[in-house]
Amino acid sequence: MQRISDQSSEARAREKKLGEIYQSQALSSSSSSPAFIIKLRKEKLEKQAFSPQEVMSAEGFWLFDGLEEEPYGLLPLVNLSGKGGPTSTKFVERIGSYQWYLNDETPTIVMPGMPPESFFWAGGKLQQDHGVVIYDVNHLKIPTGSLDTAVLAAHHITTKAKKPINFNDYNFITDAVNLQKLFAFAQEAGDGLFRIDAERIGKTVLLTRMEASDLMEIGHVTFDQALKRKMTKARSRFTTGPFFQLVSYQFGQFKLLVRFEVDCADYAAVKMQSDDHLEKEGELEPKKEKFNENSAISYIEYGEVPRNVPLQLLTTYPQGAGFPFFTWAQMFFTTADQEIVGWFKGNGDFGKPAMNTLSDISKLIKPLPYVVLSKVHDCLDKIAKFLIKNDPEFKCALIWKGKNHLEIFAKTSTTGAVSPGVKEMMKTQCKEPDESEE
Repeated sequence: MQRISDQSSEARAREKKLGEIYQSQALSSSSSSPAFIIKLRKEKLEKQAFSPQEVMSAEGFWLFDGLEEEPYGLLPLVNLSGKGGPTSTKFVERIGSYQWYLNDETPTIVMPGMPPESFFWAGGKLQQDHGVVIYDVNHLKIPTGSLDTAVLAAHHITTKAKKPINFNDYNFITDAVNLQKLFAFAQEAGDGLFRIDAERIGKTVLLTRMEASDLMEIGHVTFDQALKRKMTKARSRFTTGPFFQLVSYQFGQFKLLVRFEVDCADYAAVKMQSDDHLEKEGELEPKKEKFNENSAISYIEYGEVPRNVPLQLLTTYPQGAGFPFFTWAQMFFTTADQEIVGWFKGNGDFGKPAMNTLSDISKLIKPLPYVVLSKVHDCLDKIAKFLIKNDPEFKCALIWKGKNHLEIFAKTSTTGAVSPGVKEMMKTQCKEPDESEE
């Protein structure tokens, strides 16, 4: 679809006017919308709203794809409490993991897989990243249920260990990146632009990552991929794909099942350096089977992830530009053990990369963003209550356009966080909340 040029001044003026209408002509409550969600008066918006072309010019069509034309309501930042929220994650547990198998064109995961092994590097010269990278591999592989692999891997691994997971125990199932985006909104960081889809099965809320594209062309100065190639190595030819860890933890009053991508792991810390036998040329491909809940996804049982192996994230950042404080929220919501920061100057001259724990990064931040964490927690609370007050099949998108509110759009598309078979499996566990809980 052709992209329209920049907004006209008239369209920008209408956007400003629309924002004023949002604030002045909102209803404080309705039968299906809690008081903290401002439901909009449709009749006041119809004459003022953008045409689709104008919206495309501002944000790109992807942001509103599969949604109602007009917002259902708003979640204003001012309505979020900055007091009394959680300051840490508790009861952190690694539930399981999986890795995309890149030797197969059909969607196949390896369980538990093995994250790449990290090695010491003293520094040196690296070439700047260029080209196209996979930005959201889970959606790329399973566009009709990007949380399928998280749910299926958690179910399969815990059942095999005779400690089967009960998804009804969880308030939220999400990618860590969604929590980081809500953190950015609560912090009013930058201009902002994101979409997170939300739905529920019983009282369990599923938050789905939604990006402009599954692939991203590198358009800024970064050396992340170059540093990964220099400092890490796959443990086996069967485990070369993106590795995802599934963690369970308590965040305030909520229990979350969170998925995040691991860049590498410090096997030396648990005395598990590279094993030569993993690199045997003649090793046969492990047996492949299909999931009953979604036969489009196959799995291989292969690999080993020691429970105490330090899981690492990796980024690069220019010297003299301060500290990359986005890593604090990244470390907090992933519960990863270390963030490797490669500092570069000029055209790619690196010193020895620094290893940072969350505690290390916290020492550099004053004050610690506990107010922001409280707002994220309250935002989750309001999202959950909003969905539970609506029909079980209701799906919506939370959209942030850099303003002091999230816009809520009802979804018209039938695709959701998980495919139909996976949803039916979850429904056997996730029960509808009692009237008293609503």
